[in-house]
Amino acid sequence: MSVLYKFVGSQAAARAIASGSLKFAKIDELNDPSELVPHMNREAVRASLVRVRGTGYTPEQFEWLGCQEAVLRLLSPETLLLSRPRTIEQANRTLASPIYDDLDFMETQLLKTISLIRSRVGVLSLTERFDSLPMWAHYGALAKGYVVQFERLDREFPKNQTGSLNSLKPVAYVDDLLGMTHDPSTQDNLFFCKFRDWSYEREWRIVSALSSCTQSADGKMHLRSINPSTVTGVICGWSVAREEVSSLAADLSSINPDLKVSVASYCRGHVGLTPA
Repeated sequence: MSVLYKFVGSQAAARAIASGSLKFAKIDELNDPSELVPHMNREAVRASLVRVRGTGYTPEQFEWLGCQEAVLRLLSPETLLLSRPRTIEQANRTLASPIYDDLDFMETQLLKTISLIRSRVGVLSLTERFDSLPMWAHYGALAKGYVVQFERLDREFPKNQTGSLNSLKPVAYVDDLLGMTHDPSTQDNLFFCKFRDWSYEREWRIVSALSSCTQSADGKMHLRSINPSTVTGVICGWSVAREEVSSLAADLSSINPDLKVSVASYCRGHVGLTPA
């Protein structure tokens, strides 16, 4: 996605982002109570075990096994039992072990792993939309807040060996959270799946290990830096006072002269844009 947006509630937050500082929220700070809740869908896990044992790992799934190992080494080394086998054939033989049929053991390991991951990652939530009324209400301080525009943010976060972290990806909206199964590509389900009720947000996100972030002086925020040129605009809510718009525009111009400031307009349920 070439253009994405971030709703914020204050000028201070908009200035910080324009200066190249991004806040990654801990899972407990997110507004969705179902985020990374430790859970195993036994039916899905059992079905995936039968399926993968029957067909064997595909080359793509074998690559995802390596991604899983990288995630566990970084976020949950306490639950890493085995390294990825050297070959697909070895991986298929390993999956035939009876231990994988012990769902009680597998559930204990999975829930412990998810709990550890949950405590060790932060999320940067973005959206394809600047014109959502619910989002202006919830995240834009009842239209007294701001929307920051990014372009080509993916260049600041190149994919790494984990397959999931440090990577800009869209959120998938589903009726049921299947979570992790024996198909290793379902690792992304932990980080990039939400219930369909949230689909109006059209969210994209970046998930980062908190250990990769810099803590603010008060220890309350986890931050990562980007090139300020990635921030190309700031949209002021239609309830922001005109003098505050002018003040913000002057401040942002000193940070990045190419950054465009505009004001959201509201008319009969629709949000548009006007120049600042």
